[in-house]
Amino acid sequence: MGPETLIGTAAAAIALVVVLALFNKKRQPPSRIFKCGRCGSAAHHNDRTSNAWRNGKTRFFCQACHRQWLQSQPPSERRSGDARSDFTSSTKNGGCLGVLALLAVLPLGGWLAWACI
Repeated sequence: MGPETLIGTAAAAIALVVVLALFNKKRQPPSRIFKCGRCGSAAHHNDRTSNAWRNGKTRFFCQACHRQWLQSQPPSERRSGDARSDFTSSTKNGGCLGVLALLAVLPLGGWLAWACI
């Protein structure tokens, strides 16, 4: 392998890392602070409220109000609701990054195989 091949491979690898980093970045709410929809207090966004914002929600609740709401729910609804939301959030958009990585690596692998022969 000549130096041109090594430089080309390194450049392709760096470009792949940059593209994957851009696709993996999570969007954040425009402001770090929100006004609670129940008590009106100012609170900082956490993972729960940031995920709600990414899912299109516009009304957020502070941790104390959310905890109070959870305690007011019957135990059977709490368990089933938590399981459903955990399942949907973990499987939503699953596999896209892997497919992109595969599509990026296949041509590079073919090019390397062709260059070495």
